[in-house]
Amino acid sequence: MFMSRRSRYLLMQVVVLAAFFVAVVRLFLVQIVDHRKYVDAASEMRVSKYSLIAKRGEVYMMDGQNATTPVIMNERTWLIFVDPSYVEDKDQVQAQLTNILGEQMITTWDKVWRDMTSGYVEVAKHVNYETVTKVKEASLRGVGQKETWRRVYPAGKLGAQLLGFINAEGVGTGLEGSLNDRLSGENGMLKTVTDVNQIPLSIGDENVEIPAKDGENIVLTVDENIQRKIEKILKNRMKNNSAITAASAIVVNPNNGKIMAMANYPTYSPEEYYKVKDASLFINRVAESPYEPASVCKTFTYAAAINEGVLRPDDTYYNKGYTYVEDRKMQNALTNTALGQITFRTALDYSFNTGSIEALRRLGGGSITKAARVKLYNYLTNNFGLGKRTGIEIYDAPGIIISPEEDEGNAVRYANMTFGQGMNLTMVQVAAAFSSLVNGGKYYEPTIIAGEMKKGAFYKNDDKQAVRRTVSEATSAQMRSMLEEVRTKEVPRSGDKVGYKIGIKTGTSETYDASGKYTSDVTIASVIGYGRTKKSESLPDYVVMVRLDGNSLLWGSLDAVPVFTEISNYLLEYLRIEPVK
Repeated sequence: MFMSRRSRYLLMQVVVLAAFFVAVVRLFLVQIVDHRKYVDAASEMRVSKYSLIAKRGEVYMMDGQNATTPVIMNERTWLIFVDPSYVEDKDQVQAQLTNILGEQMITTWDKVWRDMTSGYVEVAKHVNYETVTKVKEASLRGVGQKETWRRVYPAGKLGAQLLGFINAEGVGTGLEGSLNDRLSGENGMLKTVTDVNQIPLSIGDENVEIPAKDGENIVLTVDENIQRKIEKILKNRMKNNSAITAASAIVVNPNNGKIMAMANYPTYSPEEYYKVKDASLFINRVAESPYEPASVCKTFTYAAAINEGVLRPDDTYYNKGYTYVEDRKMQNALTNTALGQITFRTALDYSFNTGSIEALRRLGGGSITKAARVKLYNYLTNNFGLGKRTGIEIYDAPGIIISPEEDEGNAVRYANMTFGQGMNLTMVQVAAAFSSLVNGGKYYEPTIIAGEMKKGAFYKNDDKQAVRRTVSEATSAQMRSMLEEVRTKEVPRSGDKVGYKIGIKTGTSETYDASGKYTSDVTIASVIGYGRTKKSESLPDYVVMVRLDGNSLLWGSLDAVPVFTEISNYLLEYLRIEPVK
């Protein structure tokens, strides 16, 4: 049965109206209901986000008083990547990039083409300007490049353990690790409309740019010339003495806490840290490696007793060459020397253990009471800051000093602690504490940061103020007198420059054998001291501490002191400290 013309006309109207209704509904859904979804999808196709890489801060050392020397810099490099989803000719891209990049490729082509929708595959890092120019000139669709930076060390191995390095995962050692937040800065972001080749365009309402914030350019208090000289001295000392397995030294200005040098040997090249097989080379032993400094610590015991008014340098006690603490016999290294009634000056001259133990007894009214141990503990920890982190800006270990409130904090341990055993301290702790002992009694937190470099100009930090008093000025003066006498008696002044006063204290630390007992066959030799003019009112201009680790017997007086003397004489000249004739 055929439809009439009118019926067919009405049916066509219905169909057209239905189609129009469907179209309207579809437009309503697209433009109103699902509008945001489609806008976002379109935006994802047209708009790309790019990270704007922050430039890592650079690091400088002092060169005298004014100029600065770059020791960690940034070298401009590029990262080459492939976006498989945009590549039109895989063979062409693979052939040309292989020819341009060669051994700089960090992946294989199988991995690049594994997922053609991946969008981003890094194929080379830290390529130079010549290489990235060749990549650009090849005009390969789906191949891009990003500007990056690589750390370089213009001074080579200088200060390697102090400076450290930052690896590909962002994990760092030394200053690079401890100051990572200040050095790394903050990356920015560019959100921009791109063309079909993913090239950013300068038009579009979607464009957003958050600039990168570069890291700080930090200037260290370390003087490049002093650092280089000390590293050379340590290297030569190890070369001439096969018993020394490691050597470290620190130089600090005792009047403001600024570190002028922090050196370790053997060393490594931070630029090639990945070639180092012995991880111990990364350790900054001055700040990160606590040990028993031995008789160096007698200075703190005497200072506590003098400051408490229970001992004067010229007071006497009876030296038998040994003494008993509970059931333990403790004796001097020189058991048959200066026996009888002697002064505490003489006891320090010969580094007698009996003298420092007697000083502890006098803190307790004649015996090693808990009150005596508490007094010494408070001086060591609260006054001198030993066994605690110092506040220096680099990684430093806290060390260990046992409290008298613990079972192990008994009389025997504290007798040992008077001459630097039974505790673990870092060189930077000891140097900071000793500085307060000889500078009039003011404790300065050690610092390694001198200021910041901005647009080529050095902005110097204000000098730190003393955070506390450790001993009185009178006690400090008496300690200088005793230490300068040590230099003339315990260790002859051979090699000292004329016209200066040199104070010194040595230490020879026993180490532990396989059974956990002390052995004198393998030792650590230490020395700490200072230099000043002969003017009676002058304060020390520098403090130097040296540590030598050995595989056999080393002595503070015989092995460490010559290193101190060489460094001290150099500093007297370099710092232009005027002698008194």
